[in-house]
Amino acid sequence: MRAPHAIAILAGAVLLAYANAFGAAYQFDDFAAILAHPAAQGLAGWWQALPGIRPLLKLSYALTAELGGGAVAVHATNIAIHALNACLLWALWRRWLPGLAPSLECVEPAALLGALLFALHPAATEAVTYASGRSISLAAAFGLAALLADDVARAQPSRRVLAWAGPVLFALALAVRETALVIPALPLLRAWACGQSLRDELWRLRRYAGVLGAAALAALATPGYHVFFGVSLATRDLAAQAMGQVLAHGYLIAHPLLGRTNVDPDLRIPPAWSLALVACALLLVALVAVMLAARRRRPWLAFAIGWYFLWLAPANSLLPRLDLANDRHLYPALAGPALALACLLARRHAGRVAALALCAALTLATLHRNADYRSETALWQATVRDSPRKSRAWLNLGYARRLDGDLVQAAAAYRCALRLDPANAQAAIDLDLVAPGDREPARCPPDG
Repeated sequence: MRAPHAIAILAGAVLLAYANAFGAAYQFDDFAAILAHPAAQGLAGWWQALPGIRPLLKLSYALTAELGGGAVAVHATNIAIHALNACLLWALWRRWLPGLAPSLECVEPAALLGALLFALHPAATEAVTYASGRSISLAAAFGLAALLADDVARAQPSRRVLAWAGPVLFALALAVRETALVIPALPLLRAWACGQSLRDELWRLRRYAGVLGAAALAALATPGYHVFFGVSLATRDLAAQAMGQVLAHGYLIAHPLLGRTNVDPDLRIPPAWSLALVACALLLVALVAVMLAARRRRPWLAFAIGWYFLWLAPANSLLPRLDLANDRHLYPALAGPALALACLLARRHAGRVAALALCAALTLATLHRNADYRSETALWQATVRDSPRKSRAWLNLGYARRLDGDLVQAAAAYRCALRLDPANAQAAIDLDLVAPGDREPARCPPDG
């Protein structure tokens, strides 16, 4: 397929699936990270905030503000980044699939379908429709561009300037989000899946090691990162982190990967090992076993599983986070399962018919999810529906109701937040603001 046709299909698919996302409201972290952050309000504020964490991300918001753009411009930029990522994945897959799936006759349809499934999956909405999700999608854009530039440089070794394009794009990805550090591992993963020499690949990636070293020194010299990692390391111990992340991975596979999105999932550190936690651990072990077993006969499957785990590793492994998992962290990892499914469906005519039906279903699911972002109230109504026993979700619904002027419903939400967590001081303060002396009982999901 000609490049203009593929790009038009991918861009059109993204525009269709996100047609109702341009007018989405600001949500949750958007107020602190964008609306109230000086570095996101203009170039002068961004410059004064240096050195700071994620400087290129904040520059992207500052440029939008500098050009006079509001919420619509912010969302339009996010949607454009998502379309770009779909196109970059298509370009990458059509170059990599001949080596990963040498018996696959229909490489071009599989590459396009893999990019389409990624573009249309509702799990991507939190990195696209949620304005603060840009940190994930923009870092992925620079990372995918780095991988593509690196592959082009391999094909044209005489043009030495191309050899630096990948490392420079990698540095830009790190300046957006530090979790982009996994990018150099992806060519290693491909070499491993294809049975190529890892030693030769490591030597080729020496420039990326230099970028990582420079980034580490920059992080050490940036006070914001001292706070960032200090808070992270103080969150929980390693044993609790291990149990929490086993649960988190089980959630990511069983919920957002299957299209069940939630901006604030009710995930808590298990007090001890349970049957559910053991089941999650066995699922992870099984996936790793399949990856290792598939390497010789189905390298594309081994690569797809490895891609999924590598992209999730920085946010969902050893380094603790306040939330065990968020749907938006699945964004770049999602491309792995999408590629595996595309390789399966593209092999047969019936599979291609099923692929069209699946793309239509994913488009409708994404449109439906985007509708939840139309207002704060709509989003938190959806969240308390899916996380009915999470106090923070009810607190945020109460705040949204309060902004709407619906003080009766705001008080009802605050009561639920307090019932679920009597120590939630913010809910107590807010309830007293909207209903002083309130003694009404909470009417929300019962205990049990």
